[in-house]
Amino acid sequence: MASRLARRWHTPAAVVALALIVLHVFGAFLYGIELDFSNVSGLLALCVLLPVPISGLLRYRKLDKKWHLRTGLAFAVLFLLHAFL
Repeated sequence: MASRLARRWHTPAAVVALALIVLHVFGAFLYGIELDFSNVSGLLALCVLLPVPISGLLRYRKLDKKWHLRTGLAFAVLFLLHAFL
């Protein structure tokens, strides 16, 4: 039951999250970016996030085995560093 629910809402939640992340990045650039740990870790997380939707499409078409999971986990780690350190 839970996996069916997660499978159904995974893509819509990801689209909404990606839109909020783009707004956050746009706001950070408008505010003015400095080379401190928070901004650099956020930019690194963004760079790792960019291939996640592409690898998700490849996974959906059964052309990708593990890149969607690996890049997603790498993004999660970098996001947590950006958010809490």
